[in-house]
Amino acid sequence: STTPMLARTHGQPATPTTVGKELANFAYRMGRQRKQYEQCEILGKMNGAVGNYAAHQITVRELDWPGMTKEFIENGLGGIKWNPYTTQIEPHDFVAETCDVVCRFNNVLLDMDRDMWSYISLGYFKQKVIEGEIGSSTMPHKVNPIDFENSEGNIGLANSTL
Repeated sequence: STTPMLARTHGQPATPTTVGKELANFAYRMGRQRKQYEQCEILGKMNGAVGNYAAHQITVRELDWPGMTKEFIENGLGGIKWNPYTTQIEPHDFVAETCDVVCRFNNVLLDMDRDMWSYISLGYFKQKVIEGEIGSSTMPHKVNPIDFENSEGNIGLANSTL
């Protein structure tokens, strides 16, 4: 949108911008995080108790166990990537990586929520009044930006558990 609006820095009036540019900022940031999320790989292992195929080698010595387990994990388990180097467990670094990118995506949404309810408070945007809906428990004549406020709270809770 080319609709002009006054940008703010530190809550103070700054220079003109457009609604479209401000929304494009969030779209770009979310797009970057989505691409990084798509890069996250789920890893799997099948190399024995300590990761060296010892028990495997005893059963069938001539089999290429690393090659066979890689083939099985990557082609037989629907998108899981083979982790060639593990100990007793697959270290689950991919879980931390995935949670981290979800937190970063959430932080972009959190920034957007805060900007949106700020824009509503400043009168840049107007909320739709719904017949019969009470906007505030103590001031029924007003409409709070409750969806953005709820999103902000839910994102905070989600990020704290990630």
